[in-house]
Amino acid sequence: MHEKRVDDRIDFVSIGLVDGNSVKFSCSLENISTSGAFISTNDPIPETLKVGDIICLKAILLSPVELQCKITRIDAGRIAVQFLDK
Repeated sequence: MHEKRVDDRIDFVSIGLVDGNSVKFSCSLENISTSGAFISTNDPIPETLKVGDIICLKAILLSPVELQCKITRIDAGRIAVQFLDK
């Protein structure tokens, strides 16, 4: 399998909120890189969210941030996102 990730991911646990496509839900940030992040939730991912959707990830890193993201993968209770340039 070819690895598409350019930057190393850093394990980083933080709470967050996914807001997009008419849904909002709490999440946990599991790891992060300069280009994206991997988030999880204890609840099922709403079926309205699809790969390619643009969402807002609100999380606390060193301070509260709001990051525009594109969903790149959805697995049971997990979402991989790519950060979008502003």
